[in-house]
Amino acid sequence: MQGKKGRGIGRMVNEYRFYILIVLMMILGIFTRNFFSGFNMKGIFDSTVLYALLGLGFTICMIAGHMDLSVGAMANMGAVLVMGMHTLSGLGWFPSILIAVAAGLLVGFINGLLVCKAKIHSFITTLGMQFVLRGAMYIYCGGAEIGDKGDYALADFLNMRLGFLPLSPKVVFVLLAVIAAAFLMKNTRWGRNIYLIGGNEESAWLAGIKRDNTVISVFTVSGAACAIGGAIFAICQSSALPNLGEKGVSPLLVALAATIIGGTATTGGKGSIWNTYASVYALMVMSNVLTSLSGKYEVQILANGLVLAACVVFETVTMYIRSKRVGVRSVLLEELASKGA
Repeated sequence: MQGKKGRGIGRMVNEYRFYILIVLMMILGIFTRNFFSGFNMKGIFDSTVLYALLGLGFTICMIAGHMDLSVGAMANMGAVLVMGMHTLSGLGWFPSILIAVAAGLLVGFINGLLVCKAKIHSFITTLGMQFVLRGAMYIYCGGAEIGDKGDYALADFLNMRLGFLPLSPKVVFVLLAVIAAAFLMKNTRWGRNIYLIGGNEESAWLAGIKRDNTVISVFTVSGAACAIGGAIFAICQSSALPNLGEKGVSPLLVALAATIIGGTATTGGKGSIWNTYASVYALMVMSNVLTSLSGKYEVQILANGLVLAACVVFETVTMYIRSKRVGVRSVLLEELASKGA
């Protein structure tokens, strides 16, 4: 009885670890000056925008059994293109955003083709695409920052506070995107196919699922989400650099950490976009608290790494115990069958 209770507690901790992290950081926030102020809460929500959209794309890919290491580079591409089209080419914000999103769709589609048709592992494909995009963005902007020409109306709108709520329009947009993606993953044939492909590719094939088309669509959606995230980030910052994330915390690492902390299985077939978003928020709360308490940005990088390592170790131990228990049960079933014969 005690063993079952212990396993139940362990399973609950494993499934809701991101909420536990948020609660712990909120408790630490009591000792942080102005942590619970509306201004600080809005800053935490604002910091989730880019990472949440990257985590959305990364989570969908991982549920399908693949990894998209180019999410950070695609976000950088979206940021550079939207500012380049608006500032250098003189286009309006709407066509500039469309071009950035179209580029994300194209890059994601190419990633999917290379994985499904050329049979190149997604790790190698997206790692290579990361360097290709980084070099292309350096060439496009000459290695220099692209700033706005004084058109700050859209940035002011996206950054403004909505009444008494600690939210801004960009946060609301991301929340709606996360809710829509989570709904599609749980309640549509496309979403269920992704879970089935990631969980058991052979069963998906026997069920008549077009595996290649689904995986290509997954990478395409990831590319679009990352490009949108990068474009929003650049517009709100009124500038774009070709080396987004090369200094400080990498957006790719935050997306990876949030995906794993949110419970997405590295082997595919299990995960939740909403849990990834909650994990992004937990990481941003943790970064805010630790930076305020220590006064050092480096502590944030160390804490992200420690939390990710702890979750990976915990999940590995849990999987080992589960597989060992299944192995014991299979032996018992064989003994029972032999006795019955």
